[in-house]
Amino acid sequence: MSVQLKPTRENERMIELDILRGIALFGILVVNMKYFSTPYLYLEMIGVKWWDDRLNHMVKLIVQIFFEFKFITMFSFLFGIGFILFITRAQKKEVDAKKLFKRRLCFLLLIGLLHLFFVWYGDVLTVYSLLGFGLLFFINKEAKTVLKWAFGFLTIPVLIFSPTLFFLFSQLDNQQFTPHINQIIIDSTKYYAEGTIYEVFLQRLTDISFIAQGYIFMMPMIFGMFLLGVYAWKSGIVEHVHQHIALLKRICLFSFIIGLPLIVLTIWGGQNLSQEDSAHYLIQFIAQTVSGPVLSIFYITAIVLLLQTKRWRNVFSIFQPVGRMAFTNYLMQSIICTTIFYSHGFGLFGQVNDFWGFGLAIVIFSFQIVISHFWLRKYKFGPMENLWRRFTYRT
Repeated sequence: MSVQLKPTRENERMIELDILRGIALFGILVVNMKYFSTPYLYLEMIGVKWWDDRLNHMVKLIVQIFFEFKFITMFSFLFGIGFILFITRAQKKEVDAKKLFKRRLCFLLLIGLLHLFFVWYGDVLTVYSLLGFGLLFFINKEAKTVLKWAFGFLTIPVLIFSPTLFFLFSQLDNQQFTPHINQIIIDSTKYYAEGTIYEVFLQRLTDISFIAQGYIFMMPMIFGMFLLGVYAWKSGIVEHVHQHIALLKRICLFSFIIGLPLIVLTIWGGQNLSQEDSAHYLIQFIAQTVSGPVLSIFYITAIVLLLQTKRWRNVFSIFQPVGRMAFTNYLMQSIICTTIFYSHGFGLFGQVNDFWGFGLAIVIFSFQIVISHFWLRKYKFGPMENLWRRFTYRT
């Protein structure tokens, strides 16, 4: 007798996961704003700072300390939980869980590629979908084994990529590299603000070629966080939070103690990038690569612990609708921001500083909170979530 697997019912959802997804989306938007609005991808390479007055400098520090690398890793952790939760529920219905998940990833890859090439070069859905296939090898692994693999992948950027980066930067000819990047900065500012659709597309291809190199270094960290999410579910921490309160408190404190000095090193390294010294970039890279996952774990455990009280559950509940529509809201952020900054919309690329960009992120996310709330009062799923489920379950 065959059993048809249906999408997750509303009463089967885990509120904590939706809230965490919503919070992660806000953090991702705050970090992405400078990439949406300026050629920051290239400014960072040569240590050039726009709007370096006291107010904008303070906003940059806030984003660097509290947001950068913390929320993309948090979202990766949640993706890992979502994977194993999907597989577990499918197996209970005695259907081909792997086949369904592969179908799910194929849809994510398709949307990711469309988003990457035709909306915004900073797409992460493509990376998630490709790495997601690797999770299938860990379905039947024990929790401890998954944890070992997770830490293994998380150490790759530090043990392998760091020496590679140091070597590459030490061999870099700044007299040739800097003028080349400066020209790309000029071109991207011009084309995104004033260019034709075709010129914007060509510039996007250039940006994709550069950011793809960065994603190569980020992939082990992202996959490691996937596996940490899988471990959190397999170990029972996610499903039985109340039984692991003491453990969560220890993890929360330990991750904060480790992450705090690392974030200080990240800031120090970043402040000296303009000296064109590869050692400063290496220090920043190592500290940021380690502090990102560590502090995201601190955020996750701290929020989960707070959610065990009714008061904080009510406070954080505003994030739940956004998290339930995470797929839709992620794409919506790109569409809204490219409309604001690119030539097909208001053409404000290169004109919005860090302070106003941060404020704009708050406004956009507040809009998403309202829209998500009203949408879910009428519909069970967000628009993209509904399409994703239809494609997965062929309904």
